[in-house]
Amino acid sequence: MATRRGFLKNSAITAAGLSLAPSVSGKVFSSPPSDRINIGLIGCNGQGYSNLRTFLDHPQVECMALCDIDDSVLNRRSADVEKIRGKKPANLYKDWRKVIDNKDINLVIVGTPDHWHCLILVYALQAGKHVYVEKPMANTIAECNIIVNASKYYGDRVVQIGQQQRSGPVFQKAMEFIRGGQIGKLRKINIWANF
Repeated sequence: MATRRGFLKNSAITAAGLSLAPSVSGKVFSSPPSDRINIGLIGCNGQGYSNLRTFLDHPQVECMALCDIDDSVLNRRSADVEKIRGKKPANLYKDWRKVIDNKDINLVIVGTPDHWHCLILVYALQAGKHVYVEKPMANTIAECNIIVNASKYYGDRVVQIGQQQRSGPVFQKAMEFIRGGQIGKLRKINIWANF
């Protein structure tokens, strides 16, 4: 049986895009409380909800709370969780601090706009939560330093930054290829996005 800490690490990797388990959507799961990871999602649209969906592929995960300032998003995502797991989250909040204060939550997913990442992450660590935060980690180098220092200070908590394009196998192989000199001297990089 996997330990809670081991599962948190694996879940963070999974949410980063490295699928570790097949999708088991639509099933209701029951795990002993000692093996359960209780998640609260702060910021329920877009990538935040996508991350929660990946976590919910694991039977040990239970979505305990959703938080969003938009009632329509909150209600829609609550219904989505019910479709996946057969029950709605126990708590729906508009104030992210209530997620942090909820003693039943072990892990917080931060899917808010970027300017909230640092503050919510540090408060979550102070409250004893593990944290998965979407990229970018923060808006400034100073905020990144605050997060790194807080992560070190609260070293018994897992912090994962959603950087699929840094940790995915395709990107790792591309970096090995470039660093290995297979394309010669790199002089110019053009970057574009398809979204």
